[in-house]
Amino acid sequence: MKLKRRNKVAAEFNMSSMTDIIFLLLIFFIITSKFTPEPILKVLLPKGSKSTTVKQTIRIEVSNELEYSIDNEKVLLDRLPIALNEALMTNPGATVSIHGDKRVNYEKVMELVYMVNEMGGKPVLALKPVTKK
Repeated sequence: MKLKRRNKVAAEFNMSSMTDIIFLLLIFFIITSKFTPEPILKVLLPKGSKSTTVKQTIRIEVSNELEYSIDNEKVLLDRLPIALNEALMTNPGATVSIHGDKRVNYEKVMELVYMVNEMGGKPVLALKPVTKK
């Protein structure tokens, strides 16, 4: 009597353990990856130097009655470009901080920004910090 041997290899492969491993790896990479938002503008920043220099700030204020002052000295509107040019000559490379009253027409404030920019200054609009309640 001849006995038949069954040497058939099952062609089935259980994928459930493989999917578990793949999902564990996926979760691991998601947790360990750093989510950084893509920058809107790609800007190459210059490298800083070890020495820090404090630059002067010129303060221009505009009241709601359109009265101007440069560094706490009142200036008439027609004399404003001359006084601003003198302040920029005495402090080259200074930042010009423009403080406009919230009730003033900001078209006048923007005229100041353009004036400072044309004279070679660095205009900055000053804002009151928001306080949390």
